[in-house]
Amino acid sequence: MYYVILTLAAILIGLSIGALASRHSKALMIGSLVAIALGIATLLTGSWHLVAIGAAIYLLTQLAPRDSRARA
Repeated sequence: MYYVILTLAAILIGLSIGALASRHSKALMIGSLVAIALGIATLLTGSWHLVAIGAAIYLLTQLAPRDSRARA
């Protein structure tokens, strides 16, 4: 189970980095940075609570509207 949690944390980090590379609003940027931090914390501790919270934050920030004037 430990390796599954680490794999999910790595996926969360990758998705969050990908979200930062796209056009984004300030809320999406902050949410992605928080998800990256929680993913890294999960890699260090192996706690499934952190990856679950990080995934919830990431998914909630995906609801934020994209900023059409943001950098490309």
